[in-house]
Amino acid sequence: MIRLHTLLAPTDLSAPARQAAERAARLAADGGARLVLQHVVSSGALDTLRQLFGVAPGDLQQRLLDEAREELRGLGAALHEHCGVDAELHLGSGAVAAEIASEADALDADLLVLGARGASLVHDLLLGSTTERVLRKTGRPLLVVRRAAAHAYRRVLLPVDFSARSRQAIAMARALAPQAELLLLHAFEVPFEGRLRHAGVGEAELAALTASARREAEARM
Repeated sequence: MIRLHTLLAPTDLSAPARQAAERAARLAADGGARLVLQHVVSSGALDTLRQLFGVAPGDLQQRLLDEAREELRGLGAALHEHCGVDAELHLGSGAVAAEIASEADALDADLLVLGARGASLVHDLLLGSTTERVLRKTGRPLLVVRRAAAHAYRRVLLPVDFSARSRQAIAMARALAPQAELLLLHAFEVPFEGRLRHAGVGEAELAALTASARREAEARM
């Protein structure tokens, strides 16, 4: 069984990201894992502010980093109070998705825990969420959190295609939610069913093919 040693919870300090951080803290507390909270001040946003306000680059960056550090400390303190976990705090600046992927590699993180969306809904709609961009940059397991963590996971739905990745997903689900009910789902189909029907294959023959595909899928499940 997989054991989670290190969880990385990147956060932009928004409400959705705080929900993800709390879920990560609960998982870390339940499994005795190391929890790292990471906040990255976007270098692109810093450049935009410099152009808009003409503030000295070093002064602006330092002020924003100091403010972010205090917010990150506050989040860490809240997680300690609510979940009993002492989180490590990592603060930096740069390209957000790349910094998160780099940090995950440096920590050899077993799991990344992120919110489904961040503080800027417009930015997410136009450029894709940070979570989506991180997913494209790392092959590490990633848990996307959409709501507050009210309790431990009780039921987990696992779509499977019988690949090695499906087996890895099952093992990860067992590690994340050892007490939860696991529901496996496989959607089967007859290859080229539409073309076969267009080519004149009868409904009776298609029904027989569907029944055969179902039997094979059930056996593999």
